[in-house]
Amino acid sequence: MRVNHIFLRHFMTGDIQEPGLPNSEHTHTYDFYNKFKEYVCPINPEWEPDIEYEVSVTPTISWNDIPLEPVLKEDCLNIVWVPMHYPTWKWLDTFYPEAFHDLEILADPSRKEKVVVVWDYNNECQFPGNFTTNEGQIEILRGKDFSQFYCSTLSWNRENVMDTIGFRQIVSNYSCLGGISILPAFKEDPTLRYGVNKLEVDKTYPIRYFCPNNSFRPNRGMGIVKMHHKDMLDDTEWNMNQFGSWFEMDRFIQTDHLHFQSYVDEYFKLFGILPRTLSRPWDKEFNLDRINQDRGDHSMKYKSWYDAFPPDLMDKVYIYIVNMTATAKTEEEPINPMHKHYVGDWDEKILKGFIYSKPVFINGRPGIVKIMEELGFDMLTDYYIHDYDSEQDDIVRIDKMLDCAKNFPVPNQDIADRIEHNNKRIRSKSFWWDSQSKLMEILLDNHS
Repeated sequence: MRVNHIFLRHFMTGDIQEPGLPNSEHTHTYDFYNKFKEYVCPINPEWEPDIEYEVSVTPTISWNDIPLEPVLKEDCLNIVWVPMHYPTWKWLDTFYPEAFHDLEILADPSRKEKVVVVWDYNNECQFPGNFTTNEGQIEILRGKDFSQFYCSTLSWNRENVMDTIGFRQIVSNYSCLGGISILPAFKEDPTLRYGVNKLEVDKTYPIRYFCPNNSFRPNRGMGIVKMHHKDMLDDTEWNMNQFGSWFEMDRFIQTDHLHFQSYVDEYFKLFGILPRTLSRPWDKEFNLDRINQDRGDHSMKYKSWYDAFPPDLMDKVYIYIVNMTATAKTEEEPINPMHKHYVGDWDEKILKGFIYSKPVFINGRPGIVKIMEELGFDMLTDYYIHDYDSEQDDIVRIDKMLDCAKNFPVPNQDIADRIEHNNKRIRSKSFWWDSQSKLMEILLDNHS
């Protein structure tokens, strides 16, 4: 069955705004499905997904049946995407208080069109955010039943984790966030699209490690401090672009701060609180739209999604070390407290290592290496001196990961061949489909 993705107008048309409706960056899912459709696969140009889809936008800022008639298709499974964006729901609470009720009507299985309602949490993996049903909740969401709705989320696997909101099902759908970063880079930079950058056998790379960081977080500070302890920083190109979110919010709410507090304190003692930029010059101006997003400006006035690294730097780098956004155990409650509970996630920071044909080592949650292998990437684990991926202690795990990177051999033909496989995988259209196909398959199985 064909799929019709339907998105709320506000998020797709910046020039048509209702008064007071908050700006939002929640265009990731809409942007992904459009960019995926446009992408011509350089690995297999004839490949196309086995599920056809189209993308629609609501005529107005409404999910009411009547205004929606022009975009609801009787011969499709209509997937209505609902932004899980709290400022927008606060606006809806005042100006469109019937919104939740209209969504309930859309999700009614007895209607003639096949419709599923999916709450879009494709930019986050930590539940429940602001979408609880507690006493302080806004009226439009207070005490509501979410059991007829699905939720699509950035978290890749959720084992023994309680759903405190009460969705019918929470389904992984990573590709939307990564796709809007990687696919535009392929479009704007042919050297990335066609895999010009190769790992060279027996080459002595002048910079052994590359460890990029945007926003400061406790686990990233710990990672840099650990590299300092292991005498790795003198052979590392690294940055820490901004501290704004840390001083404004994160240090007050992140349990990571307490978990890694001694390393945070040591980072500031060693490196201070000012942003640290890359020392190498850029061949291409950095994505100013991305910088403006960090400043709260989502206008996309430069119309560029190019978010990658300078080629002259990457030609000199051997090993890519990723500091993920979160590395500590999830704060969500387990269904059964007698058993282990787990939330796994991955993002575009890892994928950039594959784009540039580098061995990738990850400071992330346990199981992240296994996830990447399930997605078709070769993590070269037979060269590791530790199985860091199964280590449950967050601080010990990064020690083991860095030891693996430090003892990784110079590039030989076997390593180069397997790295080339990863580069082809990330440039293939089939990878991007696989990273979101679980959601499509579940919805079609349940509603065809």
